[in-house]
Amino acid sequence: MMSGTKKQRIQCTGSSNTSEMNVFVLSTGRHPKLMNAYIHPWDKVRFLNEEESMELLCHKVFGDAICPPQLHKVAAKIAKHCEGLPLMIVTVASIISISEHNRDPTYWNEVAERRNSAFKDAYNQISKVLFPSYDYLPQNLKIIFLFMGVFPRDYHTPLSKIIIMLKAEGLLSWYEPGCIYLKELAYHYSLVLRILKSTDKSLPESQVTEFKTCWLHSSWRHVCREEASKNKFYHVLNKLTDAEEEVLKGQRGLCLENNVLFGIKDFCDLLRLNCASFARSLLFYGPYHQYPIHIDVGFRLLREIDALTQRFYTFPIEILTLVQLKFLALTCNGEVPSTISKLFNLRVLIIHPHMIIRCRGAPSYVPIQVWDMKELEHIEILGKSLVAPSHVVSLKKLSTLLGVNASICTIFKLSQRLPKIKKLGIQIEFKPYEDHNDLLNCFDCISTLESLETLKLSITNPVIKNGDVFLVTLRSLKLPVNMKKLHLSGMGFPWEYMNDIASLPYLGALKLRSYAFQGSHWNIDDYHFPCLKFLLIEESDLVQWESRYKSFPELKNLSMKHCYKLETIRIPYLFNHGIAEIELEDCNPLALTWATQLQPGYTGRLHVTTSSTFYEKPTTFKCIRHGAVHQSIYGEYTDVDEENEEESDDEYTDDHEENEEENDDEYMYDHEDTEVSANVKEHVSS
Repeated sequence: MMSGTKKQRIQCTGSSNTSEMNVFVLSTGRHPKLMNAYIHPWDKVRFLNEEESMELLCHKVFGDAICPPQLHKVAAKIAKHCEGLPLMIVTVASIISISEHNRDPTYWNEVAERRNSAFKDAYNQISKVLFPSYDYLPQNLKIIFLFMGVFPRDYHTPLSKIIIMLKAEGLLSWYEPGCIYLKELAYHYSLVLRILKSTDKSLPESQVTEFKTCWLHSSWRHVCREEASKNKFYHVLNKLTDAEEEVLKGQRGLCLENNVLFGIKDFCDLLRLNCASFARSLLFYGPYHQYPIHIDVGFRLLREIDALTQRFYTFPIEILTLVQLKFLALTCNGEVPSTISKLFNLRVLIIHPHMIIRCRGAPSYVPIQVWDMKELEHIEILGKSLVAPSHVVSLKKLSTLLGVNASICTIFKLSQRLPKIKKLGIQIEFKPYEDHNDLLNCFDCISTLESLETLKLSITNPVIKNGDVFLVTLRSLKLPVNMKKLHLSGMGFPWEYMNDIASLPYLGALKLRSYAFQGSHWNIDDYHFPCLKFLLIEESDLVQWESRYKSFPELKNLSMKHCYKLETIRIPYLFNHGIAEIELEDCNPLALTWATQLQPGYTGRLHVTTSSTFYEKPTTFKCIRHGAVHQSIYGEYTDVDEENEEESDDEYTDDHEENEEENDDEYMYDHEDTEVSANVKEHVSS
């Protein structure tokens, strides 16, 4: 997106005399791969921040005059909509400045709220500048890049979702690692913006294998949508006038950014007549709509339905006739019908509830017929209980199972039925009268899943008791040797069992929530956690945490929350090199003091954030501490705001980026208009 620049001096000697002339050549380009090949070193031009964007906009509109006070707030909003791209800012400013209403607050508000054509005209103008960069792409990257434009503004898409949808569309083979194409678009062509996983931010770009989320700048989204609609790849519908007959005819994909449209008879008639027999994908990406609508307009060849932002009271039975369906995502509190097995081509099944409602004595189950759907690769059904059939059956292609509830008895059977599972997330239905040692037996079974890389286990409604719940025995806590991410919650294990986790050779992320481990002391032996980069401890009775020689050598992120008793932390050589982050929230004041005084290694740089609500007024402390090699430049520590001024990332990140290494495999919508996650509550009805 942003170009690179390099200024070179060339010395020329005239033929008729000995005078010399210095010629400066400024090279610019949008293709980092070519810049690296022919020009080294070169500078990467970053996006402007909000203050710089505002300054440029006002300068182009008002010249040397000052922005009128009554326009200052709305001008800042317009500048923010330009997302830091100077070309966009200058183009919008030019359109505003030539308007006869360029001093009228009403006009400025119309621009900021996109109620007039100012932004659309700006997009159309700069599309002529941007289009050659798209046209230059290899054919296999063009189609993937166009697909990125289907996602709404301000929605940062998990990488895994993009890849699995591309595969469902038939644009990627189910055996292709699609992340290499997105990485090429991001790094080699600078077309895809991304947020790196927090543990990868200190790595060179060439060593980053994937990123947390990615998205397009709005100017590129406009190019993609125009080109996709023209080529009948997909068409975005926001209002009834977008559903013109000529445009709709033959479209393979429909993306609704206004879910209410399906409630309009004229709109449904246009779809039925012009594209229902052609459409392969139906995507609802508008604001969350909590009232159900009817979507049966004659679709027969759909491969994808993504309707997580559209609520259904009951499972829409009309979907069961779509036998070509490979990707299905719904928000529905009703029971999943046993006839779901009619969708025998389905690869991805995602069902989220509008609310998680647990009724005593009346659990909601995943239909046992789901075990007959042999093509399934991804199951994500939140709040429903999974049972294993009595007969021997397996889902040999299933790689992801998330969100389901399961009894210990069911978990015992999973190892034989999910031979290729890579990501497993289960809420364990643990009864108070059950033997706690059965939990250890669960881990024995899970340890036989040789392909498992990510495990998330939590106890439903855990009962936390004072003192040890488990008696420490000679038994070990067994886990697959290839484990990379482990999330545990509510187990109440003694810290002694952590030694088995600490010895896992590839474990990179560990999250312990809701007293996953209990006890006042955690002592770690030498050379443990060799690859761990991210550690979260939330809600713990830990008092003293000590580590011996060279444990946590690769730790980059430490997050501790609600550890009210934690007094002592002794970890030698912690954060010894590179960039690291530590976050403490509502912990013991002694732990907060330790964090603020922690020194990084000689070449290290440590971002420290501590916050506390213990006092009458909540307090937050942020700073960046520098190792000895950087102290001559920055001093011992710098205010975080000063440091951010010096950084020039090519990412345009928003203020909602989380430090925590959150999941990239669950498709929760997080843009501001979506209320799914806000509406997910737990109610216990008698």
